[in-house]
Parts: sequence; C-alpha cells; structure tokens
Amino acid sequence: MPVGYVQLPVGIAGPLLLNGCEYMVPMATTEGCLVASTNRGCKAIFACGGATAVLLKDGMTRAPVVRFATAERASQLKFYLEDAANFDTLSVVFNKSSRFARLQNIQCSIAGKNPYIRFTCSTGDAMGMNMVSKGAQNVLDFLQNDFPDMDVIGISATMTRENQGDVASRIQMFVLQEILKIF
Repeated sequence: MPVGYVQLPVGIAGPLLLNGCEYMVPMATTEGCLVASTNRGCKAIFACGGATAVLLKDGMTRAPVVRFATAERASQLKFYLEDAANFDTLSVVFNKSSRFARLQNIQCSIAGKNPYIRFTCSTGDAMGMNMVSKGAQNVLDFLQNDFPDMDVIGISATMTRENQGDVASRIQMFVLQEILKIF
C-alpha cells in the first residue's frame, strides 16, 4: 500500500520502545546527522528498557495581543475575559469557527497597556492551529462591540508557545509575573 511521496531523503530511526511498543520512526530531512542523532537516542531509550509517555492535558493555544490607551482599560478587558459569567458566551463565539474546536480556557495577562489573551481549546484529532486562530479572531471581533478602543496588535503573541516547548506552558502565570518577573 503506497503511503505517499516526499522530495526529501527519508531516514529511519529506531526502534523506539515507547509504552511497551516498538516503533520505527521515519524522518524526511536533508540533515543526515539529525537522523543519526535521533537513532542514537532511540537506541539509548531502548537499552534502558524503554520510555513511558502519558498525556496530561490535550489542548492547543493561541495568544493574541491587544493594546489600549490606558492600563486601566486593559484591566477591564482582563476582568471581562476571566469572569466565569462571560465564558459561555465567549465559548459559543469561539466555537463557531469549527466543528471540532472547543474552547476550554481563557487566560489574560497584562504587560502595561497590552493584554495578552491566551485561548486554549481542544481540536479533536487535528493539530488545529488554524481552528484556534479563527476562533480567537471571532472572539476579538466580538469584543470590539464592548471594547471599540481595543487595537489588535497581533493574532499570535509570545504566550502562544507554538513550536516552543518551554516552562511558560507549565508554570502558572502568577509565578511568571510576580516571582520570576518574566512578563
């Protein structure tokens, strides 16, 4: 059964022993050293009896940044977004973007006059970044009714963490802001 075609060399790393099953990992890349390095890692994991992976949470994020004329106005948006009474309405607006995307959570962090709004949603079996982007845009458009002075700076700010495995995705925002002074 053919599975497809790529115009890149394909190397095979493995076997990778994960959760008691052996996997051969195909890698389409022009970096032969990457395949060799991954293969050494797979062998080390195998020699140690394998690895176990557990999914603790399944969600995709998008974090637009907006701007207001004052920090007070930015805080009003934060209070609105994090008020549980508004979540159902915002969820309906967000979920209109897709049959699969379902809003799970909204967090808002403020840096001066700039609120960073982090939307987290489930995306079914898809990676879902387009779903999350469309849902976030729907909510931003909806918010313009109550916050016409809100300027959207970007649909994807640094809190999205797309393609970035980092501690900000694991540490509560309070710790990052108040203790580590990162944002």
